[in-house]
Amino acid sequence: MPDVGPVLVDHRERDSAIPDALLAAGVDVVLTDLPVGDYVLGPGLAVERKGAHDLGSSVRDGRIFDQAVRLQSTYAQAVLLIEGEPRGIAEDAWRGAVCRLVEDGFTVLHSLDAEDSAAWLVRLAKRARRTGPTARAEGPRRSPRHPSAQAEAMLSVVPGISTTMARSLLAAYGSLGAIADAGADDLRRRPGIGRVRAARITEALHHTFVAPADREPEPERAVREPRAPRRWLLTGDDDLGELPSFDRRAIALRALRSTPPGTRLVDVLTGEVVATHA
Repeated sequence: MPDVGPVLVDHRERDSAIPDALLAAGVDVVLTDLPVGDYVLGPGLAVERKGAHDLGSSVRDGRIFDQAVRLQSTYAQAVLLIEGEPRGIAEDAWRGAVCRLVEDGFTVLHSLDAEDSAAWLVRLAKRARRTGPTARAEGPRRSPRHPSAQAEAMLSVVPGISTTMARSLLAAYGSLGAIADAGADDLRRRPGIGRVRAARITEALHHTFVAPADREPEPERAVREPRAPRRWLLTGDDDLGELPSFDRRAIALRALRSTPPGTRLVDVLTGEVVATHA
C-alpha cells in the first residue's frame, strides 16, 4: 500500500474509473468541489485530466489555456494528464497546443487509459506528500520581484493569455499602461490575439471593480457525457465487473495479459473474439 496523503478529487470525476483505482491502490480519496483542476495531490500539486474527446474540444474553444492559467496561478506545480489518443481534432492542432503549454511551464503527461492515469496519480501523490494536510494553495505560486516579471504575471491571468503571449505584448507596447491605452481594435491586429482575446484584455484593464460579494458566480463546468466503448473491448465473467476498452489493438493485447484467465478481447465492430487469456 503506497504511503501517501489524501488526494482531493473533483466531484465531476466520480463517474470515471480513476477514483476507484486510487482507492484500490490504497490512496485516501476525498471527493470535493474543486474550483480548478480535477485532482489535488499535495499542497502545491494539481492535475487536470483530459480524455480523448475533451482535449480536442478544449483546444478548439481555448478553454484549455484558460484552465492552465488558473491552475498555474493557484498551484506551484500544474500537470496536464492526457488520457488515451486525442480524437475529433487534427494532430497538428493538439500537438501545437500541448507545445504551447510546455513553453508556459506546464507539465504534460500521457496515459493509456484510466488505470494508467491512476498509476500516474499514485506515483505523483507519493512524491508530493508533505507533513501538512492536503489543501488548496491560495494566491499565486510565486511573487516575482522584477517589475517586468510582475507585468507578465498580471497580464497572463487574463483568460487565453499565456506567459509567452503576455511577454510578446509587453515587448511590443512597452508597458501595461500602453497596452491599456491601445484599445481592443489595435490589440486584435497583433498575431495570435484576435477579437476575443483583445476584448478580454481590454475588459480586464478597464472594467470597474466589483466586490467579491457582488460578483456573479463562476459558471460550472459541463458534466462529461459517458464515453462510448472503443473498438477493442475486454470482457469476461459477470463477477469481473466492467473492463476497459481501447482504441489500439496492441495496447489492448498488452492489457489482456494482466487480466484473470478467461478474459476475452473482442473486436466491437465485428463481434469477433480476437484473443483469450488462458
